[in-house]
Amino acid sequence: MRVGGAHLGYCTNIHAGETWSEIRRNLGRYLPEVKRRVSADAPFGVGLRLSAVAAESLSAPDTLEEFARFLREQGLYVFTINGFPYGPFHGTRVKEGVYRPDWRDEARLAYSNRLADLLAVLLPSDADAPGSVSTVPGAFRTGRRIVLGLEPEPCCLLETVDETVEFFRQHLHSSAAAARLAQLAGLGAGEALEALHGHLGVCLDLCHAAVEFEDPAG
Repeated sequence: MRVGGAHLGYCTNIHAGETWSEIRRNLGRYLPEVKRRVSADAPFGVGLRLSAVAAESLSAPDTLEEFARFLREQGLYVFTINGFPYGPFHGTRVKEGVYRPDWRDEARLAYSNRLADLLAVLLPSDADAPGSVSTVPGAFRTGRRIVLGLEPEPCCLLETVDETVEFFRQHLHSSAAAARLAQLAGLGAGEALEALHGHLGVCLDLCHAAVEFEDPAG
């Protein structure tokens, strides 16, 4: 559902469930009813939360096709995936464990790439904006652009908006980062810089910003 230039959707992170069978059961139970109440006559967006184990199960071709068919039949579409919690997020102590594995561990990269691959399939072919994957504070072109959004959070390396902006300026959008990406991906310097700008973004959680007493107007 579009409101102005933004998606208004339903975040499935509120439902407990770590395996794909648990998540799929919740989606079938709640999504059609939410859509009926909120967006009965228009496609309705879904913010999908997948643990690493659920993402692996959903990657099976038959399973993914069944879910894509469910979305089409119900008038639903996935436009973003919450790739922040790698493991259990409900009914257990998360605290600092929610950040593990972090970006020093290749498991985080493999998980994020898998989510990007899934979203490249689930994102509507006529989408007028890139899909996104939120992650702890990418992917090469698949025909549909996927943005990896770093989510600032209290007590993390990226904690405030100013720190996040500075991190992008000094590191992610730097000439050194572009040179490294160009070397790894076989791109020209200009192409690498364009890829960094086009595939890395920010997932701004207003609750996190409020805890930091950030001024949204500032």
